[in-house]
Amino acid sequence: MPLIQVLNASPSSTEKKRQLLAALTATYAEVMEIRPDTIRVVLHELPRENWSVAGVTLADSGQNESI
Repeated sequence: MPLIQVLNASPSSTEKKRQLLAALTATYAEVMEIRPDTIRVVLHELPRENWSVAGVTLADSGQNESI
């Protein structure tokens, strides 16, 4: 049973999460030629203050939320 884990630093709407999870599942199933019902996906959403680039948190970096 495949398990896909995604780390995301930007808050997403419930609809965007549904779209992402469905697309990841469908793509993996197609490429690996397996049934979609055997695939598990876990989405971890992290606060932007818990993620950094070059020692600066995303919350403090001023980067756009969509980046």
